[in-house]
Amino acid sequence: MTARFEAGIESLLTETAAAHREASHVSDGVDPEWPLWYATYLAERLPDVSNFMGTRSELVFWLVRLAEEYQATDSSIPWARFYATRLAAL
Repeated sequence: MTARFEAGIESLLTETAAAHREASHVSDGVDPEWPLWYATYLAERLPDVSNFMGTRSELVFWLVRLAEEYQATDSSIPWARFYATRLAAL
């Protein structure tokens, strides 16, 4: 079942990144608090494309953890797919 959710989550993450870039254009895309922004954006939308029913705080936790994991890998997998695969398994 998790594979069914991956594409929807990946698409939502890509949409979230675009919305964040637009919202943070004033700071030239630099936002050390990006997990908070992403979690707020995702909290209402993620249940529509996945079985994730966690809180915004849980999303912040997972986004930070996934960012650390992604940075620690030498992966050629796009970040949104990497995150989606893991979030779909929650």
